Amino acid sequence: MYCRHFVHLICISVYVVYYLIMLPTQYANIGETKKRFKKLNKSHNEIYKDMTFAEQQLQFNLQGNLMKLVPTLFAAFIYKIQNQKGE
Repeated sequence: MYCRHFVHLICISVYVVYYLIMLPTQYANIGETKKRFKKLNKSHNEIYKDMTFAEQQLQFNLQGNLMKLVPTLFAAFIYKIQNQKGE
């Protein structure tokens, strides 16, 4: 019984460390994507259509993974709070 709780604790700890590592990466990705949208003045779909296959796969890998959902949501929230005045 204690072994099962220990395994759960280790799994949760690993995810928290993963989350803390991914948060700055996701924040930087969101910031660069927003800058690209403003610079090119195109719609979301037009920008993704103009990306190379490698860029599309990178975006999908950074944003499309369920393991990265929590860091992505928190990074988007932090980005929105920090860049509220500029909009």
